[in-house]
Amino acid sequence: MELTINPQTKISQLLEIDRDLVIKTLIGLNKKFSRLKNPLLRNLLVKRVSIADACKISNTEIADFMWSMKQIGFKVTDDTSVENNIAVLTAAFQEPLDYLELDVRPVLAQDKDPLKEILAAIKKLEEGQGLKLVNAFEPLPLIHLLVDKGFSFRVEHPEPNLVIAYFSKAGSIADETVTIPLTVPAADNDQFDRLLKRFDEHRIIFLDVRHLEMPKPMLAILEQTPSLVAGSALFVYHKKIPVYLLPELEKQGLTYVFKTIGPADINMLIYKK
Repeated sequence: MELTINPQTKISQLLEIDRDLVIKTLIGLNKKFSRLKNPLLRNLLVKRVSIADACKISNTEIADFMWSMKQIGFKVTDDTSVENNIAVLTAAFQEPLDYLELDVRPVLAQDKDPLKEILAAIKKLEEGQGLKLVNAFEPLPLIHLLVDKGFSFRVEHPEPNLVIAYFSKAGSIADETVTIPLTVPAADNDQFDRLLKRFDEHRIIFLDVRHLEMPKPMLAILEQTPSLVAGSALFVYHKKIPVYLLPELEKQGLTYVFKTIGPADINMLIYKK
């Protein structure tokens, strides 16, 4: 395998090489990695999770993780130091007046992803209020996401398999710049048609997610976006504008536009400039 890995390598990069072998090997190392077998959790989280993050979540030594990957053909860098890009923000944590508490352990016990419930809770936060998230492991992917949105955090481990993460936003929690989900953008039919003409039909991937239950449309779209390059586009048939998806598209450097066809019928064009 040509990929040389280090603690900052994303888990998604490993899975792109040989998903089944990597997952099987990691489960042999630590049974907590069996979560990677769940397509929903895997597709939604691994793009944000580095090897260092995964080791911290699963309580695995980075050296052991690297050794296991080396056994199946990955090249391992000699430098196994870990850069912590978010720990510094804990010093800026400001205790809010009170907390909205959300326990996501029952959701995880059903092998479901709690992101929708968490984002809904964030949206409900009032000025001066923070989020108290009760979890079975340290939610590093969520921490990365909310830090990007301007939140600070602190984490407590009161007992084994119990992690409490506190999230706070300096100033007004209701600041529009960090509102989640985003305000629904307006469809622009004329712009959509003009942009569509720029792409050769052989460079367009067509994807119909109207028949899928939430959050499968989002996952199906995110499976296709990594292949987009300049001059190509993803044409999505959707029932609505997927507001929870938009921040992830922007993070990938992608642009999008919508066209209204009718009730519960939206066309979406995603492309890279």
